[in-house]
Amino acid sequence: MRTAVRVARWALWAWPLFSAAVAHAGCSRAIDAPMSPIGMSVSFDGERSAGIFPTLLRELGASIGCEFRMQRVPRARLQRMFESRQADLLLPASASPSRNADGEFVPLIQVRASLLTLSSGKALPHSLAALVGQRGFKVAVVRGFSFGAAYDRALNTLRGQGRLVEEADTAGVARALRLGLAQGTVMTANIFIGTLLREPDLAPLVPQVHSQALDELGWSESGVYLSRHTLGEADRRVLRAAFTQAARSGRVWRLFLDSYPAGSLSDNVRPL
Repeated sequence: MRTAVRVARWALWAWPLFSAAVAHAGCSRAIDAPMSPIGMSVSFDGERSAGIFPTLLRELGASIGCEFRMQRVPRARLQRMFESRQADLLLPASASPSRNADGEFVPLIQVRASLLTLSSGKALPHSLAALVGQRGFKVAVVRGFSFGAAYDRALNTLRGQGRLVEEADTAGVARALRLGLAQGTVMTANIFIGTLLREPDLAPLVPQVHSQALDELGWSESGVYLSRHTLGEADRRVLRAAFTQAARSGRVWRLFLDSYPAGSLSDNVRPL
């Protein structure tokens, strides 16, 4: 709690100084930032985007003189758009070696994915290796999500065994669990619970959610990828500096704290 208070106080005075310092930096053109709904991080009401990361982009845009064009797309399509040079940003995104050829990663926050299930009296596996070895256990995931190399390898194995249920979004994953199509999912709890809270038919599932840490999935960085293909070096430099300072000043963490109930982030999200 004291750490959160210190970060918040730092943000209150550091963020205005940063804004003034880069107010005239500017981007050479509008920045294409398609997004997919993901808990409290990104949501849409029609064409209007809201949530942690749209708010961050609007604040950065006003501060550095850049226009961010946000549109709603499915997560799997978002990944393809970034790879095929149709998007300038991939946000939010976990650091992944498979993405490094297409983008430059800028960390914003630390996250920890875990195994999430609905109420069950059964003992849960404590590692991805044990999960893969538990033949009767199917896993539902969002297409395009990645939580590191160990996660990617486990998904490839599960896919080959016919034990992977792939959905377009987190709400689809939750419904797959509710229907018994899969027994669990691997993602950060804030993404999953945030989605349940935003979907009226899924909100009753919140008390049933159980989380189990997995040995291979420790704390990792989540942030934004800047396209190496569509963004020039000058624009990447401006955006890199802006995102980096937003994280260091505590502004990103403040947006998370403002979006979730007190104490709910302690085991799955923390500042850099």
